[in-house]
Parts: sequence; structure tokens; C-alpha cells
Amino acid sequence: MNPLLNAIHHPKFVPVIVALILAVLVIWLCAALYGWRRIMWRELMDTPVTLLPRQVRGNGSWAAWKIVAGGHEVVDPSLVLLRVRNSGFATISKAAMRRPLMFTFPGREVQEFSVTDRRGVARELIQPPGESIAAITGNRIILPKIPMKHGSSFKLLVLLSGPGKGVLGRGRIRRGKVIRESLVRSPLARNVAFGTILALLVGIQAGITAGQGPLTPSSCGTGRLVLEGSTAFAPVATQVGEAYTSACREATISVAAIATFNGLNAVNGSGSEKDGSAAAQIAMSDGPAPSGYSALVGHPIAVILFGVVLNKDTGVFNLTTQEVRDIFLGAITNWRQVGGANLPVRIVARTTGSGTRATFDAKVLGGAEPPFSSYNCLTKDAVPDSPVIRCEVSDTGTLLSRVNDIPGAIGYAQISDAATHPNVDTIKLNGWDPTIGDVQEGDYPFWTVEYLYTYGNPAAGSVSTSFLNFLNTSTAKDILRSEDYTPCVDRGESLIGTLCP
Repeated sequence: MNPLLNAIHHPKFVPVIVALILAVLVIWLCAALYGWRRIMWRELMDTPVTLLPRQVRGNGSWAAWKIVAGGHEVVDPSLVLLRVRNSGFATISKAAMRRPLMFTFPGREVQEFSVTDRRGVARELIQPPGESIAAITGNRIILPKIPMKHGSSFKLLVLLSGPGKGVLGRGRIRRGKVIRESLVRSPLARNVAFGTILALLVGIQAGITAGQGPLTPSSCGTGRLVLEGSTAFAPVATQVGEAYTSACREATISVAAIATFNGLNAVNGSGSEKDGSAAAQIAMSDGPAPSGYSALVGHPIAVILFGVVLNKDTGVFNLTTQEVRDIFLGAITNWRQVGGANLPVRIVARTTGSGTRATFDAKVLGGAEPPFSSYNCLTKDAVPDSPVIRCEVSDTGTLLSRVNDIPGAIGYAQISDAATHPNVDTIKLNGWDPTIGDVQEGDYPFWTVEYLYTYGNPAAGSVSTSFLNFLNTSTAKDILRSEDYTPCVDRGESLIGTLCP
């Protein structure tokens, strides 16, 4: 009998449909309550103010350069740019604002602020004439209760003093929320619609499954698959591979972290899968393969975010790309030259087979790195007359361990890997954090796309094709997102053609 007819006549079918209808109602009710009134805010910039040009440092002429607010010099000045917007479905009245918006800047004191880029809200409502000082209380700005139409927004440019870092935002709306803006930009209504459709599909599948019993995944491949290449992507690939083999018992996946270009060379030299007894191969590449690999076919998987990482003892939290270049070229050799501790700069870099290094050189350094000069990463024990202390390591884990342990060390790595080392800071570049939102705005430069490369197009039904298809499932995408990767196609939003060519 037809499986669908079996499902319809199964005794569990009616309870499944009833539960499904209730689930859909709950989804839409929760979405309506959550999104009816909602104010979202986001840091667009948080950076120290450096008025002193490098060209005049040390010549005694810089003493006159300073920032003054209210007749007093601002010590350790920094600027924060905040965006506030009504992202809900309804207008928020003044009466609906139970508690006004309040922004706190830990470790810093607010000196002045101004309102910019208003859309649909009057300046006088946000910053009444003569009340700017009244809105400032130490490290806080407390705004009036502001009525905001749907879609209206404004920005606050805040001048602060002190060495602190970060912003906290609070407020209270009747039957609504004030929340920090997440990195997911899909409209709420679209997400709810997607969730509803997903629930329908799950319910239908549940009804059919009740009539058929357990199924073996028909899309599983069999045999051996080797993923080789990027050391940054290898830990995530291992997790995805384990998830795949837990569902596809007749497949075996191994991961070889041998660096991007070594992986590309291995797959490029392997030829197509001619012998069924041989392991299939896929190369993991940080970024698109360069010319010379015409036989390989690329499959964009996710946006990968990298960061410039420092040992915390440096006392530096933000660098411009020009300062990073000066560090790698030897123009800056001590961290006190950029406002940090009195420590020598020690560069921990990757070897030439690294895709992370290729991305760093192209998008941050703007050229090739200098030759290595150190074996121990502490002194110029290999090339004493080199302008920099620079060692090279073969994988991400070793680089982060060296940066974690060596005072004054600087390197570069994938951001979720860096977060696992307690003495490593991922710093801002040009005042921007490594977030997918700032990448989409064109502000943060250090990122690329993770590709999987096959030799030609793998055959239908092969373990390679099956694994590539598995990467489009919610299970695989959950793993990617948990490690700060943004899937190229996810949650109704496609980055194909924009970030993922």
C-alpha cells in the first residue's frame, strides 16, 4: 500500500496532526508576543581615539595634541557609536516605555554624546535642548522615554574617558523587549514562516514514519572519505564527520590537518575516484584555490572569521591595519609604540602552506610576510640582523599555544579557536570586531570562505556527494554556527553571490 495511505490510517496519525496544529499556533503566538514591541541596539564602533600621528611621535611637538570636553582634558579618550532601532511590528509609545533606554560603559566615564543619523524620530525627543548633561551619570547615559515608530532608528556618538571596554544596554517596554542585536539579520516574520513550514514537514514525516517504522538513511554513502587541508577548519570537520557517520554507519571519515595548500595538492594529484577500494578525498581550503588547480571543483561551505591575536600582557586591544603592517615590517618593535606595555613584539606566523596565512597576507598585510628569524619565537636566534622577531609554525593550535605563553606575542587564527586560550585576546581591527555583521557591512577585513574541493564532480551516490549534501542539513549547520562559522545558505538567507562566490 502507498506509504501516505498507511500513515493516514495509522492510529497515531490523528494525535500527530493535532500536536502539529498546536505547535504551529504556539510558534506564531510566541513570535507575535516577542516581536510586537522590540527595540534592538548594536555597537557599530568602539575604539580609542589616537590624535597623535606616528610621524611626530618622539620629536617633542606632540604635547599640544589633546581632546578637551567641558573645559577639561579627556584622559584615555575613546569613541563609541551605537545604533538603536525599533525592529518590532508596532509603534512604541512613550507610555509603553516602562523604563527608558540606558547605556552603561564599564570602566569608562561619559564625557559627551550626540545624536546622528535619525530616521523617523525627532532629535528633540532623544536629546532635549539643554538636557545633554542631565542625561549623563558617570559611566551611563539615560535617555528620555522616546516614542518610536516601526522602522525608526537613530545613532549615538559617545565620547568617553578611561581604559574600560564594552557596552551594556537596558530598558523595559510593556509587552516587549530591549535586546542587543544578534548577528542573524533575517526578518522575524520570515523566520517564523520558515519555522512553521518546518513544523509542517516534520509533522507529515512523523505521520509517515508512524506507518512505516524506522528508516535507514537512503542518502548515505559507503566507503572511506579523507578530509585533508586547513588546520583551522579541521576541528569543525571532525565534528561534522562524526555526526555524518553516526547516521551513515557504513561510511568512515578521517580528517588530516595538513594545511590548506597541502590538502589541495593531495587531492589535485589523486585523480578521480577510479578504484572503489581507495579512499575518496576532499580538500579543506581557507579561501578559494588559486590558479593551477583547474581539475578541482569548489563547494563554498561557510564564511570563516579570523582575528589578529595577541598575548594579553601586551595591553593592546585595537590596531589599525597600517599598524599591523608596521609590526610585521619592523617599523614597530615594542608594544609601547602603540600604547601598550613595554614588551618586544614577537611574531608567531604560519608556514607558507597555510590558507589562514594567505588570507592574512592578502586582506590585512597587503603583501608577503618577511622571512622567519627565530626558532624559539623569543629571540632572533636564526637571523640576528632581522628587523623583526618572527617564527613560523605549521598549525593553528601551535600558533595559539605560542601566543598564549609568550609575552608580547602576536599572531592570527580563527576566532573560535582563539577563544579557547585564556591568555589570548582577539583584538579589533580599525575599531571593528570580527563579526559577520561587520563583514557584511564591509567594515571588518579579515575573513574568507571555507571551501571543500573535489577532483571533478563526484559521482552521484558516492560518499563524497553524500557528505557534501549532509553539509546542507540543520545538523551540520548547527555545528558550523556553534564554532562561529556562518553557513553560505542558512535560515532563509543566501550569501551565494555576495560573500560566498
